[in-house]
Amino acid sequence: MPRIAFIVANAQGAPSSPSATAAAQGFSHFGYEISLVTREALKTAPLSAETVVVGGVDTVLDALARLGIAPQHITLPVPLRGFACRRVWESTVGEVLESSDFPVFVKPLLDNKTFTGQVVTSPDALEALILSRPNQPTLPSDFPLLCQEPVHFLSEWRCFVIRGAVVGTFHYRGHPLTFPDPATITACLSAYPDAPAGYSADFGVLESGQTALVELNDGYALGHGGLIGSAYAELLRARWEELTHAKNAFIP
Repeated sequence: MPRIAFIVANAQGAPSSPSATAAAQGFSHFGYEISLVTREALKTAPLSAETVVVGGVDTVLDALARLGIAPQHITLPVPLRGFACRRVWESTVGEVLESSDFPVFVKPLLDNKTFTGQVVTSPDALEALILSRPNQPTLPSDFPLLCQEPVHFLSEWRCFVIRGAVVGTFHYRGHPLTFPDPATITACLSAYPDAPAGYSADFGVLESGQTALVELNDGYALGHGGLIGSAYAELLRARWEELTHAKNAFIP
C-alpha cells in the first residue's frame, strides 16, 4: 500500500503555503505519494494511520477527528512551568474578572482556537475579549484560562523537536543575535519525558538575561519555520503516527 501525504492545495492545485511546499518536498524525498487536495476535497479523502495530512490547525484537527482522535492541548505543561521564569496559574474568566490580577496575559487553557493569547489590562478589556464573535458565542464565566505574569522578551526563538532532539531553530521576534542559553533549553526539554514525538518549544531571553520558556506547540500542524523539507516531514510524520498509533513509528 503506497504511503500518501495529503497536502492542502490552493484553487490552482499548488501547495497552499510555503510550509505545504516544504512538506511536499520532504515527503517526496521519503518516497511518499503526494496528493495535493483542497480543504473541501480533504473532507472525503481516504484517511488512515498510514496517511499524513498537512495543513493548518483546523484542517489537521478535522482530519484527526475523522479517525476518532482529539489531541490534548499543550502550551505550558505543569512539569515545565518552572522554566517560564514568571508566575503561571490556571483560572477562569469569572475568577480573573473578580481579581486584581491586571495586567495579565491570558489564553485558553484547553484549546488554541477560541482566541489568541494576549495581555489584558483591565476587566473591561477581558470582557471585550470574551464577547461573541462569528462562529463563537460569548465565553462563560467558567471558561478555563491559562494566566501568566506579563514579561518582556528581548528575543524569541522556536526550537523544533523530534523525539527529544532539537533539529532546528527559528528566530521570530526581537534581536536576532540574542540567543537563548542552550543549557537551559536542554534542561527544559529533558524535564518533559511525556513530550509529543514532534513539537516546538519557544524560548525567549528576558531583560534580566535569563532564558525562559515561552510556550510549546504540538507538531501535528506546525509551520516549517525554515526547516529543510526532510526534517519538517519527519516532524509531522512522527507526531501523526504517534497520534494514530501507526505500526511504523519512524521514517526509514
